[in-house]
Amino acid sequence: MPPISASHSLRLAYSSRLMEKFYVWMTQTWAVSSTMHAIRNGFLLCLPLVVAGALAVLCNNLPFPAYQAAMQTLFGVNWRQGLFALIWQGSFGLLSLPMTIGIAYNLVLAHNRENPLAPVSPAMAGMVAFGAFAILLPPEDILGHMGVQGLFVGILASVAATRLFLRLVTVKALQMQIYSEGMDSAPQAFANLIAGLAALFVFAVVGIGFRAVFGVSVHEAIRELVLFPFQFGLFHSLLGSGVVYVFATHLCWFFGLHGPNLLDPATHDIFEAATQANLAAQAQGLSAPYIVTKNFLDIFVFMGGAGTSICLLAAILIASRNHSSRRMAKISIVPGLFNINEIVLFGLPVILNPVFLVPFLLTPIILTLVSFLAIRWGFVPLPTLAPEWTTPPLLGGFVATQSVAGVFLQVFNLTLGTLIYMPFVKISDRLKTERQNEARRKLMEIACNNSVGPSGKKCLDRDDEVGALARNLAHELEIAMETGDGLYLEYQPLVDGRTRRVVGAEALVRWRHPVFGPVPAPVIVAISEDGEFIRTLGLWVLNEACAERARWQTEGLSADFKTSVNVSARQLDDENLPEKIARCRDHHHLSRPMIGIEVTESVALDPDAMHNRILTRLHELGFAISIDDFGMGHSSLVYLKYFPVNVLKIDKVLSKDVASSKISAEVIATIVELCRALEIKIVVEFVENQEQIDCLHTLGCHIFQGYFYSPPLRGDNMLAYALGMNAAADAREQERDASADQDAGTT
Repeated sequence: MPPISASHSLRLAYSSRLMEKFYVWMTQTWAVSSTMHAIRNGFLLCLPLVVAGALAVLCNNLPFPAYQAAMQTLFGVNWRQGLFALIWQGSFGLLSLPMTIGIAYNLVLAHNRENPLAPVSPAMAGMVAFGAFAILLPPEDILGHMGVQGLFVGILASVAATRLFLRLVTVKALQMQIYSEGMDSAPQAFANLIAGLAALFVFAVVGIGFRAVFGVSVHEAIRELVLFPFQFGLFHSLLGSGVVYVFATHLCWFFGLHGPNLLDPATHDIFEAATQANLAAQAQGLSAPYIVTKNFLDIFVFMGGAGTSICLLAAILIASRNHSSRRMAKISIVPGLFNINEIVLFGLPVILNPVFLVPFLLTPIILTLVSFLAIRWGFVPLPTLAPEWTTPPLLGGFVATQSVAGVFLQVFNLTLGTLIYMPFVKISDRLKTERQNEARRKLMEIACNNSVGPSGKKCLDRDDEVGALARNLAHELEIAMETGDGLYLEYQPLVDGRTRRVVGAEALVRWRHPVFGPVPAPVIVAISEDGEFIRTLGLWVLNEACAERARWQTEGLSADFKTSVNVSARQLDDENLPEKIARCRDHHHLSRPMIGIEVTESVALDPDAMHNRILTRLHELGFAISIDDFGMGHSSLVYLKYFPVNVLKIDKVLSKDVASSKISAEVIATIVELCRALEIKIVVEFVENQEQIDCLHTLGCHIFQGYFYSPPLRGDNMLAYALGMNAAADAREQERDASADQDAGTT
């Protein structure tokens, strides 16, 4: 073989990169469709049932004779029909039903997001989908097709029935208009009633027509279609039949069909028959004529279940950096060792996940060929014994072949399968990261926006990925407040631009999430307000800031240095808030000037009721009241009239372009004149360059906060910065005084 040139290697690398990009594009296009999103969420809704069913199967089939004997002694000969059988019956035995309802529910949620003025009941759509699926069940075996065996038809029925229902509800002739007083939901239910009945009628006609034309139900037709290649002897060699059988089994699994159940006739007629032929030949002292048998596939191909799933789990644990994927792999690994893989199939998911289509189909086929050649060339003995199907890999290879060579072949296959899965795991990570980043970006936009949904929440009640992310973050933030992990404060200095003395600092809450890293402060506030634990978080911030300020006092920071703590409008709904804040300040032995309260002006305050009373009470208790983000909120000038304001902080919407915008400069000049008349101090936020400083000085602003002086700092760094800046200011002042005295003496 001629050596591969460098240019040829580059072309190969470039072409592989293009193929990867094409694959990513294809999977993105598939994955972002509303139908695929609804199916994925339907699987996730059923995850508790999947986990329960998998554990029940594992407990019923652990391949340890001592365990089996102990269970039989404790619970009798029929112990397998007891507790774990009931759990299986309530999970895998009926899995298609909740899956059908869940898919329909999520399809309607997506529809309602796109059509907010004409929402449809997701629950009603779920009932229509459930009815459509039930209509298609074969009457001779209804219960047998409600579980995993009927999953594919359930998915098709759910998507088709829901799409039809959503189409029919837009037909005015099928709408029942009923008016109701109050919040009764009956009018919407009756409005969609005829559309639901029409959808079920269509499915009934389709079911009857299908059976009349083809003579079988939809389920039976799919089964016959899957078995078609094996019924006419199209694959004369057992290896060819084995490859096609492996491919068909996994293709069925990928689309939600229970491949082994559907292909049971082929399993019995071809592969179990080959096993019996081998046993008969060995009984006569002859060599076994067939390599590809059911035992061969179970031992060397279906390790960890369909798709050689144990390799997928290993690839995730080795190569994945996605927290949810790794967590799913850790949950799945113990059942996977016993060849039970439903958790990863439904939970990751693998089923209908385009990212894993290629490796899920390719890995078992390659392992079939590799194992066939290893036995054909005499490297590994033919597996003659059939251990329990839940026997873990490696142990199963030794038991089946009675040779260490069987173990080595399993190790080789597991390594090869893991290597096949790894690049696709990385692609899955990339796609999940992109979706997470997009959800985080949207969540940040929502958090910074003042609008709320019908329930009064910004993000927690959303039914999309943004809402799911917000709910997860809210739960984990509550845990962080209890444990203190990742939650801390930073302080941004307030500097007098004339003297360059640090006169105060604003306390800012920070949260470093173990997966996402730093979570923006607006998101922290938004999820805390939606989750109704903003009061708890606010008091935590206050206590931490007071404790830090007390420590700074012992380190020599002057008593006129003020630490300001933000208070949200939701906290101002608490009548006892002033006393709580005062008790915290007094607990840390701080004087009144040391702690100030900031209220963001970007939220609506009620000047006629509780907010006014609480802010007035705080002012009476000696807390300086600052209005933060002034210039981007609801009713700026009204706040100055009704609330006891000591400090006004001009927001970046005005300060960032003050040097170049005449309008911004005029607005700030007006604010300065007004505050001077009302004896209100001014702080300008987001000061980032000298040009801003010079312009603001001419407008009468002298206290600044921004990156020109310092970014937010942790407590120790803040103390060092303040002490250093103030010491330098004192030195400059002493130098000026000495120079002035010298000039006076000379004169």
